[in-house]
Amino acid sequence: MPYGVGIDLGTSFTSAAVLAPDGTKMVALSPDVVTPSVAYATPGGGLLTGDAAEQAARGGEANRVARGFKRRLGDPTPLVLGGAAYSPAALMAAQLRDVLGRVSTLLGEPPSTVVLTCPAIWGPYRQEHFAEVPRLAGVPASRLITEPEAAATHYSVERRLGDGEVVAVYDLGGGTFDSTILRMRAHGMEILGTPEGIEHLGGVDFDETLLAHVDERLGGAIGTLDRSDPAQARALADIRAVCVRAKEELSTEPDVELTVPLPSGPRQLLVTRLQFNEMIRPAVRLTTDGLRRTIASAGLRPEELSAILLAGGSSRIPLVEQLVRDEFGTPVRAALHPKFTVALGAAAVSSRPATASASRGLAVGTNAETAEIPRTVSVTPRTGRGRRRRWQVPTVAAALVVVAAVIGTLVATNEPSPSPGLDVAAGSTSTSDSPAPSLAPPVGGTATTSKKTAAVALPTLWVFDGGPVAPFHSLIASTDNWAGIDFGEGGASQHPISAMPDEAGDLRVRWAGGSPGQIYLQNIADARDLTSYVDNGGALVFDTVVHTPPAARTTVAVHCIYPCAAEVEATALFRGLPTEQKTTLRIPLSCFVDKGLDAEMVNTPFLVYTAGVFDATFSDVRWEAHVSDATPCKDLT
Repeated sequence: MPYGVGIDLGTSFTSAAVLAPDGTKMVALSPDVVTPSVAYATPGGGLLTGDAAEQAARGGEANRVARGFKRRLGDPTPLVLGGAAYSPAALMAAQLRDVLGRVSTLLGEPPSTVVLTCPAIWGPYRQEHFAEVPRLAGVPASRLITEPEAAATHYSVERRLGDGEVVAVYDLGGGTFDSTILRMRAHGMEILGTPEGIEHLGGVDFDETLLAHVDERLGGAIGTLDRSDPAQARALADIRAVCVRAKEELSTEPDVELTVPLPSGPRQLLVTRLQFNEMIRPAVRLTTDGLRRTIASAGLRPEELSAILLAGGSSRIPLVEQLVRDEFGTPVRAALHPKFTVALGAAAVSSRPATASASRGLAVGTNAETAEIPRTVSVTPRTGRGRRRRWQVPTVAAALVVVAAVIGTLVATNEPSPSPGLDVAAGSTSTSDSPAPSLAPPVGGTATTSKKTAAVALPTLWVFDGGPVAPFHSLIASTDNWAGIDFGEGGASQHPISAMPDEAGDLRVRWAGGSPGQIYLQNIADARDLTSYVDNGGALVFDTVVHTPPAARTTVAVHCIYPCAAEVEATALFRGLPTEQKTTLRIPLSCFVDKGLDAEMVNTPFLVYTAGVFDATFSDVRWEAHVSDATPCKDLT
């Protein structure tokens, strides 16, 4: 009997639902219904996904497993798993193929209709790459709707939203946040205003925050684990799993006792829901701020909404519903299982003909290759020297930076794309439409008209001053996780790189060698036109103390919106410095421009990368104009 299937290829989990005669039903892809969005390259050349990949990863090699690859969709540099290269689309396709195989086995035949979902903030560039996923999976035809439309479709079936009702969809999943305003129509729905999202904010980021909190409580014992050692790498994976379970249990329990399986012996500690709430509260505030801007973009007030619909697994966190209710005073509706909502809505859509809706550029149920998702509006964040301050825990730091930086709406997501020679780029939180370059993937931003600026007195542009200066974030990334860790007072560590602020706020970074790693400062909400600093003899200036000179090629880079990025050779520069002595380095911005930097679209003004052993402290990172004593470009070879 012909049937339709809706599939939600999420950042953390993948789910599927089918349309049956008695309504939509979830398909049990695992004992937990959903299956993890994980891929594992076997030594024999195979590719496992879901639970099979998770089981293989527990006893396998850390460099064979990939998680969160949905965030990397559109990155032209492949992920390297066990020596084999895979594009994010290929990994998503393998997951889709396995899910469809499971569904077909359980129902006795393949589905006649496949409906896939994607964030509303994705633009044509991301859609184009997403269209490759069903093609690579061998799916002859599929349709695409946005995740908030799928969620609203499911709610309209459950609760009978009437024609003309206007609802807001608040979708907080494993990897992204989406907010969209929808007007219900008899034969579809209409997107009002400008959808907004934060692409690097979701359950996986809450996991990292809890992990950092546990590490701090244990005196940094987790951060010192050596991921090149198989036993310690497995211990880290087990500890991460403990934190994920604890996060989930704190949605129903007031506190959770964690047993942390360190190689030196298990350690126990208690984490309360109140503590967890304070860790993530600033980040959740970012989502309510985003929803408020989305409502305003539709020309509405919160009281004019029929309801706010909660979707996504992370919306089950009690603090989320509490803050949404307190902030808007509007009826909040949540499904019993919010992580199923998108798949169930997509399954319901599978019965509809592929007709265009009144959405701005998006046809509900259209083919993924032709549907176009509306883009959000970019803003220019305010910059300036920040006061010297103590670091915050990861999500708190991110929250404070973005709150200070975002005035209107976030930009529609830019796509990451690393520098030549590396596997993958770092992560991001924004919403634009073209690919971003580089190892530290830029996020967001809009190119401006090229122009030359007259010689002027320019203020120092502070990027790092006792901590990242708004709107910049501090992140590390490596082959273990090129999605990047946005870190704070507790620092961060992932093999082979660790970063730890000292009492003065200066940042000590250690590379253990054996594989690439990078530290970078990035404006994750937008790009900036910094041409004036280039045209006025500017330089990237920073203080450094070299503790151990670099053992391998080391570069300093500045990144911008795709396809531009630039790096300069800095191996000899760092090796030539006296050890244990603070030195101020000045690198002419013209050196980066000569290497391909477009100064009109800068979002990562500082990045240091190496694949060998290197130990240095960095502080007072800034861009200055009229620097006459900078290191000549010819000496950076």
